[in-house]
Amino acid sequence: MYAVRATHLADQLLDTMPADMATKIQAYDWHQAKVVERGKDHVLLIADDLAVARLPRRQDPELERKMRLLAELDLPWRVPSPLSALGDGVLQSFIPGTAHPHRVGDAATLANIIEVFDNYDTSGLSLGEPFAQRGRLTQQQLAALDRVVDDGMAWAIAEHVHAWTDEGVGKGLVHGDLAGHNMHWVDGQLVGILDWDYAARWDTALNATYLNLWHGVELEAITDVPHRARVWSGALGLYALADALSWDVSPGGWRRLNAKVQPRILAAYQALAHAED
Repeated sequence: MYAVRATHLADQLLDTMPADMATKIQAYDWHQAKVVERGKDHVLLIADDLAVARLPRRQDPELERKMRLLAELDLPWRVPSPLSALGDGVLQSFIPGTAHPHRVGDAATLANIIEVFDNYDTSGLSLGEPFAQRGRLTQQQLAALDRVVDDGMAWAIAEHVHAWTDEGVGKGLVHGDLAGHNMHWVDGQLVGILDWDYAARWDTALNATYLNLWHGVELEAITDVPHRARVWSGALGLYALADALSWDVSPGGWRRLNAKVQPRILAAYQALAHAED
């Protein structure tokens, strides 16, 4: 099924494609591609050193805008570029590299990445909307979170991140999930940034939040707004708990989840007093 969809896209390559690459892509047997299904929104078929087929799990009315954004971005790192017309998905350029090892990272390198995003001119970019991935924390979610988060902390954190968004605090280029497999590294150098689906003009403290969660480097070492980034980290923890409350989570799963996110939520609540300094 996936291979058939990718093959169909290979028959719709853009006229701007170099002839030799177009020939290789159209001759490629997509049944041999590596299938990556970890994304909740799309499946990837990876033909190493050649191309990547991005196949939405459901109809994506935003696909054209997302591809337009990729063409508009001008960053020090590669981003996927469309190779085919948009159909039941799209073929994109292959970007080499792998995810950075978890829980480690060079603070100066990460700080530079954050600075590039902080200073990027977002005018005219085809960006999405804040909270597009999960929506705002609703009153129903927050009421449910009162069962597992003490002292109304969830409400206070949600009130702040919602207000910052509405007031345009820190507004700039936000990737939406700047970490892990969305960043390709080669020999310690960042080569490319993938999956811009939830990029928005939003609080750029979020970029530091995601990098901190993946790399484990202290926020104070990579951003000028560590308290605000810490509050966002707690907010992401609230989403994780809200999701889990709707699942049949085992006692062991709850213990592991709480051990992971409850300290972040407490740190976020404590950071509120300094987050707007």
